[in-house]
Amino acid sequence: MNEKIYWSKLDHSAKIYPILISDRFTYVFRVSATLKELIDKNLLYQAILELKPRFPSFYVRLKRGLFWYYFEENLKDPILDMETGLVCEKIDKVFNNRYLFKYLYYGKRISLEINHVLTDGSGAIVFLKAVVFRYLELKGKKVVRDDSIFIVNEEVDKEEIEDAFVKNYKGGNLNPPEVPKAYFKKKKIFNSYGSGVINSFIDSKQLIGLAKAKNASLTQYIVALLTYSMIKTGNKKLLKKLPVNICVPVNLRSIYNSKTLSNFSLYFHSSYKAKEELDFDDILNKVKLNFKEEYNQEKIQSKLDTICVIQKKTFIKIIPLFIKYIIFKIGYQAFGRRPTSLTVSNFGVVKLPESMREHIKSFSFYMGAGQKHAVAVNSYNDKTSIVFSRAMINTNLEEVFFNFLTERGIEVEIVSNYWEMKERKFKHLKKG
Repeated sequence: MNEKIYWSKLDHSAKIYPILISDRFTYVFRVSATLKELIDKNLLYQAILELKPRFPSFYVRLKRGLFWYYFEENLKDPILDMETGLVCEKIDKVFNNRYLFKYLYYGKRISLEINHVLTDGSGAIVFLKAVVFRYLELKGKKVVRDDSIFIVNEEVDKEEIEDAFVKNYKGGNLNPPEVPKAYFKKKKIFNSYGSGVINSFIDSKQLIGLAKAKNASLTQYIVALLTYSMIKTGNKKLLKKLPVNICVPVNLRSIYNSKTLSNFSLYFHSSYKAKEELDFDDILNKVKLNFKEEYNQEKIQSKLDTICVIQKKTFIKIIPLFIKYIIFKIGYQAFGRRPTSLTVSNFGVVKLPESMREHIKSFSFYMGAGQKHAVAVNSYNDKTSIVFSRAMINTNLEEVFFNFLTERGIEVEIVSNYWEMKERKFKHLKKG
């Protein structure tokens, strides 16, 4: 495993992403660590370069094959840039030396933006933590690793680069999920391809206490509140016809005891049909029922098997890539985004060795917005970060969401990139 990886296949869930990527739908997300001292860009870049042998599945470029895309080792050096204000924009292959990730810095913040074709949130945070750890070492800080920190000159475990979908595939018949249309009201979007970002920091104990009082998990509470907020700010006529469907990704690593750094997540939808009277408790009870029905081994295994079965079909294998491109593009445009009103992903608690914690103030996750809201949640150092990413100018959804919390005594600190004002500076960008 110390030998260089010259090529590798995309994992089974990633194969569609290269076909779907566009200026608006970038499939890029960001993970950020805010330190307590200004960033030394030279030492940060040194850390990024030194970790290349440790993350062979990330330091690659995407190549077009006859039947599928594949990865090939990237012999060029990655790029380190200062943040511009653009969040989760499409990664330019030429200017980024063909890499599918890029590191950014601004003030005390280090950010990793990475395309979903490489990994999901769990893989990205492992990568970022490794770079931050090495950076702190180069700064002369006395940091001691634990098992969650990958370091330079460490042997690569073959399980880290495996396709966990294939490994855990158990066979079975094709069982595609239903594709019901979800509520979504188109609103005026930004002219440029940037995303509006509203990041909040909330005391974790306060927030968890609010959820526990309703016998709910934090994720269930947030999903219910997002559903409530969409209905309260939504189009009443459309809401009578269509349900609010919140897409909830599920990290499969703990379920299957997997070490993979490739994508290994699935999702389900929490669905609620609006009633005449808006009742948060009724919504929360339905959300808890949805979680109980969907978050179980049998349902998850069925979805995993379906992803693999589709790609194992002979007629799918032998279709040339340019034809797959057309079929999948049309199919996803027609059906892929239909079931979702909004996506929310809880990345959980970011854990670090105590020696690192004293140097890092906060972590945040940002998801690409596309046309619909995307919400990312994570906790670190007793603070929960809830980040709203949006392509539309209107912020009514966020206002209802945070007002609901503050009315119940929760203190909320808000940080925004004010994209509705900043986008004027990027008039050279194409129109959306």
